[in-house]
Amino acid sequence: MMKKTAIVALTALAFSAAPTYAQAVDPEEFALEEVVVTATKTDMKKKTVPASVEVITREDINARGAHTLKDIISTAAGVSMIRSTGRDAVSIRGFESWFSMILIDGKRISSEIDQSYELERIALANVERIEIVRGPVSSLYGTDAMGGVVNIITKRAAAPAFSASLGHGANSRGDRGGKDRYHFTYDSGLQGKTGVTLSGSRLENNASFKSNGTTYAPYGERENISTSVDYRLTEDETITLTAAYMSEDTQEYAYKETPAGNTRMRIHDQNKRYDYSLSYNKQETATNSVFLRAYLSEYYKKSDIYNAASGQFMNFGDSHRTLPGFEARLTRAAGDRHILTYGGEYRPEKFRGTAVKTGQKIFSVNHGGKVLTGSGIDLDYSALYIQDQWQVSPKLLAVSSLRYDDSNRFESNLSPKLGLTYEASGESRLKLNVAKGFRTPTPNQLYISSSVKRNDDFVTLIGNDQLRSEKSNSYELSLEQDWGKATGKLTYFVNKLDNMIEEDWLSSSQVTYQNIDKATLQGVEAELSYPLSATLAWTANYTNLDATDDQNNSRLTNRARHKLASRLAYDDHDSVRASLWCEFYGDFLYDAGAGASKNKSYSLWNLNLEKALTPNYTFSVGVENLLNKKDEDLSLQGAFVYSEIRLKF
Repeated sequence: MMKKTAIVALTALAFSAAPTYAQAVDPEEFALEEVVVTATKTDMKKKTVPASVEVITREDINARGAHTLKDIISTAAGVSMIRSTGRDAVSIRGFESWFSMILIDGKRISSEIDQSYELERIALANVERIEIVRGPVSSLYGTDAMGGVVNIITKRAAAPAFSASLGHGANSRGDRGGKDRYHFTYDSGLQGKTGVTLSGSRLENNASFKSNGTTYAPYGERENISTSVDYRLTEDETITLTAAYMSEDTQEYAYKETPAGNTRMRIHDQNKRYDYSLSYNKQETATNSVFLRAYLSEYYKKSDIYNAASGQFMNFGDSHRTLPGFEARLTRAAGDRHILTYGGEYRPEKFRGTAVKTGQKIFSVNHGGKVLTGSGIDLDYSALYIQDQWQVSPKLLAVSSLRYDDSNRFESNLSPKLGLTYEASGESRLKLNVAKGFRTPTPNQLYISSSVKRNDDFVTLIGNDQLRSEKSNSYELSLEQDWGKATGKLTYFVNKLDNMIEEDWLSSSQVTYQNIDKATLQGVEAELSYPLSATLAWTANYTNLDATDDQNNSRLTNRARHKLASRLAYDDHDSVRASLWCEFYGDFLYDAGAGASKNKSYSLWNLNLEKALTPNYTFSVGVENLLNKKDEDLSLQGAFVYSEIRLKF
């Protein structure tokens, strides 16, 4: 109640804000959309970089009323959402979520090994833009980047500003699944040599139940707060300190096979994450720079399981993951045609858990009258890499990179990549990428023994300590074409994988991990961006995916053969903005459990309308799942209607 009162008071206060704030233009309106950093760890024009990159700007985030990564990423080219177990997981070019690395300002975050939990945990309140690189980037980022990289880039202090919002939404069936959202951002601007940003958000959502009594999605509360402090030593040198905190308290329901029969259970999860980093950046020239960073990310998870009918405490889980990292990067021009980047990193990770059975680092936990024995594992990763951006001729650019990774637990690995961009004309570009990727098994995949939710049931997930590291050979050919302000792109990609790790059902109540000796993920992507007028723009992308287990020539589950995303955006450049967008999934092979599968095709339409009532005060309304699509397998519960008040000064 106090939070609601505070934000409403801030809304009223906005009308008396000083004119200098009211008329200020947000710096994100002039974000450099054509420049990307994630694909090469250097600034490059998007049209020039050989890799397939998509940029989601702050303007895109606002226009679609997005609050978390889940709300915005699903319409990106080559990106699909795997909808199951009440959590949406990201899939890039058919790779499972654990093949794609999620970074914040280029650094790793500790999390549960399955990235499907992260899409709703990453708040967008202070995000400047999101860069998505499709295809393997192991040559720069190492393990976990076989499918691609999603880099969330936060705002830096620019000009004095404050914004806040208050929003509410409800499911079409009433207040079940209702959500209340709050957020704020503060920018001190550059005060002398120092600039500070501070942002926070809070989500409160209610339970929504399926016909069998299980929940569509976890419900409860989530809070995020983050800050960054920039101190400019000189015009070229900056020291940056960041800190962030995430807290989540959720519940959900599922069924578990017990001696008494199939019993409905309530799961209570408490998750916390702490992130800190200290970095030094010296940008001597456009091509010469030095970057150093040390960071620490800690993740704590506690799970309690109760009999839903009796309330009896049944079991619990306790885990802790520590991810410290140290990285250094040097970029230097070598003559007129080469820009060389040298880098390295070291990560001494620690993983402890009651569901991890390594036989090492043994400990015990007493909770609720039950005692569980857990274990742990220490993983040391080190790496060195080099990259050469070579302007072979005025029309041909070659970007080559090579990374060496080593670990105290896994074999060493070399990951090369070559990318070429040939500018046939000012409007046409041909791009080629050839790369090798790799990924080591995670502690969960090797050693877990725990109850997890799959579809609407609790099953036992059993690790496989015989898993081998995954490797890939990837090829990509793209043609880009400009027609005035319109742009189009056609891409053919092939990923040949050895030892691909997938889940394997042992029975209706047990799941493990296995290596697939040979698998292929290949397809075609088509993208189009077309301004229909000065106020109306249309974008669309289509992906055709063939995901095959080459051992038996069968399709891999939880992938759609066809995925289409389209968006129509209106902006009168004064006070009104509107976005209508859709996602279509065709021939989605849903994993129904224990070797069963279902083919599903569906579309989701969404609408967001925004009106600036004053320079300080904006009101928006929207509908997710506009046509009220319902599917309990996919946790689609129908239309969700929301409204939001946003202020800035």
